[in-house]
Amino acid sequence: MEIYSLVPEDVRGLIFDLDGTLADTMPSHVKAWSLTGRHFGVDITAEMINEMAGAPSYQVIKTFNKRYGWDIDPLAGKTIKSDYYLSLLDELEEIQPIAEVYELVKHYHGRLPMAIGTGSSKVNADRVIRALGLDHLIPTVVSADDVLHPKPHPETFLTCARLIGIDPADCLVFEDGPLGIQAAVDAGMRVMVLPEFKLL
Repeated sequence: MEIYSLVPEDVRGLIFDLDGTLADTMPSHVKAWSLTGRHFGVDITAEMINEMAGAPSYQVIKTFNKRYGWDIDPLAGKTIKSDYYLSLLDELEEIQPIAEVYELVKHYHGRLPMAIGTGSSKVNADRVIRALGLDHLIPTVVSADDVLHPKPHPETFLTCARLIGIDPADCLVFEDGPLGIQAAVDAGMRVMVLPEFKLL
């Protein structure tokens, strides 16, 4: 079965999360968070990060501060985590796409309007998007720096829909993170949940 056959025929616009959906970058994010935790003398695990997938770094730190009684400055933590992450990307021979989703993007390029809605900062997102050649396929990108209310708030995906000129009800979001899935549902959009490719 071709991956694009999973897209309902009445969908008029496609919106994609980036990390873990279009790009196989979650392992680098998890390692960067582990190093950041070590820098501040706390333990940040893969389970903690996977639970917060889709949220911008400063929001992750604010949540962890409240939950665990930490006192990490969110902006300082965001900067350190971003520096670690970009260094880890530099060490990779190349950034790998999530193959099935990348094929779907290529199939619908020029057929349906598409956007990327990510919880990553603009600098991190741009680096990954360019490395995968997605900047030529999906020029519309909404990063954590472009919204006031990040995922799980629906603003990221609603902004994507507005920029590509498609009603939210006619959009299909591809997401792997619980916060992003919630954001898409609250935006009134259908969701394709990865890695199972389950349609909500």
